[in-house]
Amino acid sequence: MDFRAMLGGLPDTDHRATRDAARDTEHETLVQAWRQARERRLRADDGWLTLVDRILLEPGDNALPFGLVTLDGDEARLRVHPGLAVTSEGRPVADAVLHPREGERSQTLSFDGRTYELYRRGDTVAVRVKDPRSPALRQFTGLSYFAIDAAWRVTARFQRYVPPRTTVHQLDVGPSGPRQVPGLAHFSIAGMELSLEPILEEDAGRLFIVFADRTTGKETSPAGRFLYVDLPGPDDAVVLDFNLAFNPPCAFTAFATCPIPPARNRLPVAVTAGEKDYHLP
Repeated sequence: MDFRAMLGGLPDTDHRATRDAARDTEHETLVQAWRQARERRLRADDGWLTLVDRILLEPGDNALPFGLVTLDGDEARLRVHPGLAVTSEGRPVADAVLHPREGERSQTLSFDGRTYELYRRGDTVAVRVKDPRSPALRQFTGLSYFAIDAAWRVTARFQRYVPPRTTVHQLDVGPSGPRQVPGLAHFSIAGMELSLEPILEEDAGRLFIVFADRTTGKETSPAGRFLYVDLPGPDDAVVLDFNLAFNPPCAFTAFATCPIPPARNRLPVAVTAGEKDYHLP
């Protein structure tokens, strides 16, 4: 006899159903908040929708609209044309020695309403040009998503590599610099055993995954999708919430540099969660 039911309480099955419903509601709220923040970042004056050009720098002298950049190994010397107003973090710049390094924050210059971000990817040094007046930003109407589904929030077992390994991401401009691979996340979907290999983002204290699946190039971006994951705890568990999978920058502009999903991270299932493909206007 269920005495709790006799006393007006809920049976165990109803308690579980109530807890599950509350957990799903909380999860949906968190995902919706993440999506809103994602769109705010895209709509920002320096978001990916404002990227209007990418200038690859060669060793030696390179012309920019406001001056000359001389690339010599790890050093880039900037000389601004006389009479032009160029700033860095609000301060006037006439000459500067810049050191673009892999994984570090881009060094940014401003001129005539545009920003110029100097960055490195492997052996490639380039300048991103961003314009808050870009047509892509003006015409942006929002993102589309699969329905939020808590079933796509899966707990994975993290197999640590001892010692950690390194890898490089293949980009359209060549390979990236070496990235640390701390381990492999094992999980199952619909009874199928799968795995994904993340890289470590030490500065952010999180894992970063580039993956493709059976929706890639159909319902989702041909370049694959990205997913951020918290570091594993003492129990070596990590949560992969594919509802938070999102498009790489190259889904929004032809001037972004994006990693190609490695063979190990090409899932043989359709991940019907997260962000769908974005069609440029």
